[in-house]
Amino acid sequence: MVRPALGGVASWCSIVVAAGAFVAASAPVARAAADDASRPQPGRASTPSTSTDGWDLALTGGFVVNGLIDPVYALGTIPGRPTRVVIRDSDRENTVTLGLAMFAQVYHDRLSWIAPLSFGVGIRGDGRATFYLGPAVRFGRRASFTSGVAVGPIAALPAGVHERESVTDTNFLSDLSSRNTKAWYAAFTYTFASLR
Repeated sequence: MVRPALGGVASWCSIVVAAGAFVAASAPVARAAADDASRPQPGRASTPSTSTDGWDLALTGGFVVNGLIDPVYALGTIPGRPTRVVIRDSDRENTVTLGLAMFAQVYHDRLSWIAPLSFGVGIRGDGRATFYLGPAVRFGRRASFTSGVAVGPIAALPAGVHERESVTDTNFLSDLSSRNTKAWYAAFTYTFASLR
């Protein structure tokens, strides 16, 4: 039967305890010495500290919700008009428009939680391009939330056709034109690259 060398184990334990006590006792002294060293000494020129703070550009991408809604037109009747006229069928219109977009967010390292300028380009579900401009709030180095103004095309009546007026050809409503307008947007994005 082999008996463990309890005396050797006790010796090593006492050495470890003594070393820990020595480190704990010397920590305040080392901290005070470090504070004295970092404090500028009289008669000695202090060297300016270098800082890596500066402006940065983050590239993000994510899902966008905006208010660029295509109006839906139809032929209907209104009181006082004997013939059918062009009316807007709001019940068939979407409430919001969904899409994807890429954003470039400019922010400063000292206030990295906010990007005062966020510019984006994206596509909606129907493939039309949309531009976005607004500030962004950053959650760490990856996630961010941005909102502002969206600019893009929406459906419009052809030239010469107006709401609440009669049309000579019903095919006018099947071939709508487009016009550019602005609306609100909101997006959650993920940062996948930055310049710094």
